Amino acid sequence: MTEEKEKLYNAMLSALIGKYGLMLSSSQVAESLSISTRTLDERRKAGKDCPEYIETRGKGIFYPVQKVVEYQIQKSDKCVKTIVN
Repeated sequence: MTEEKEKLYNAMLSALIGKYGLMLSSSQVAESLSISTRTLDERRKAGKDCPEYIETRGKGIFYPVQKVVEYQIQKSDKCVKTIVN
């Protein structure tokens, strides 16, 4: 990871941890990605275009915050050049 991406990663990680904690629910991930929970669930069930997640014994699905940030950075690389001051 380049120094620029490292700074971006750390800033995004700190922001999400401060807002949600270390593990995010589906609704929290959907909110941070600006998509609906239905879209997130459909992507997860299809097995594509979704951050890595952990499925618990019940029906719980949780997303580690670092995997959500990595996913966002990968998506941004495909869309626009990232500039961090």
